[in-house]
Amino acid sequence: MIEKYVNPAELKRLLSGLIVVVGALVIAGLFAAIVVPGLRNANRPPAPMPVNPVVGEPGWLDPTEFPPEKGHEIPPVDANALIAYAPEWVARGKFVYTTNCGACHGELGRGDGPAAATMNPRPRNFTSPDEWKNGYELPAIFQTLRVGVKGTSMAAFDYLPKSDRMAAAHYVQALGAFSHGTGSPEALESLAKELAAPGEKTPNRIPVSMAMARLQAEFSAPPPIAVAPEAPGPGAELLRQVILDPSRSAQTLAGSTFWRTGPQELAASILPGVPGNGFAVRVATLSAAEWQALQAELLKMLPMPASQDGSQSVK
Repeated sequence: MIEKYVNPAELKRLLSGLIVVVGALVIAGLFAAIVVPGLRNANRPPAPMPVNPVVGEPGWLDPTEFPPEKGHEIPPVDANALIAYAPEWVARGKFVYTTNCGACHGELGRGDGPAAATMNPRPRNFTSPDEWKNGYELPAIFQTLRVGVKGTSMAAFDYLPKSDRMAAAHYVQALGAFSHGTGSPEALESLAKELAAPGEKTPNRIPVSMAMARLQAEFSAPPPIAVAPEAPGPGAELLRQVILDPSRSAQTLAGSTFWRTGPQELAASILPGVPGNGFAVRVATLSAAEWQALQAELLKMLPMPASQDGSQSVK
């Protein structure tokens, strides 16, 4: 049909032009789909290298996770020797700092550790004299390590021995090239008295995750108090009469060890809550001898948990 309006030569030119336009569109599409994303990625800032936590080291990113440690006695220390600058204290302080502080404050103390980006306010920059909340004198740094800084991620490190806290304070000062001063005479005297106090005892320490697991196991629902129909003895017969709800009665007794001390204490633990605590009102009519038999049967069925009789301890 188009031959009526154009001659063969013009038609050939039109087809050639159409092919050129289509080819250009195809090339532009490939360029947008392949080349442009590559150019964008080339200009993107490099992604930070992932930081792999060192398993087993205390203080790495999460100060609540550390190896369990049994408490021990720490002998008295020489206060004057701790306060005076000495290279060996700085060397010890570097180890304490790297283990407990570097994740937040950074290797060089600039407040740029791997965990710093998640904190508001940011960790202190120890290389600058500006905006120290408690001061950068030795007594002030020791005080900060003892009590932490409220409203920040700076936790108290009072579980560390005094000598390690002082060593860390010396190292923190060594990270800044400015003059830190010595502190007021009153502050130095107070620090000396605290350091010269009798030897301290470090408490048992377990990580929060372990403590939570133990609490969950300790306070999990106790098994119901179930008495077999064929169980012999007056105590078993009494239990079959007074247990209204086996699960609720078990929870009532698991909430306290007071009832274990005697029949009267058992009655005082049960009577005020019946029948909502799982025991039938029948317990209000028990004689002294029946309370004694009931307590003996319960002690036999419900031995003292290990977590409450002191048999478990931090190893």
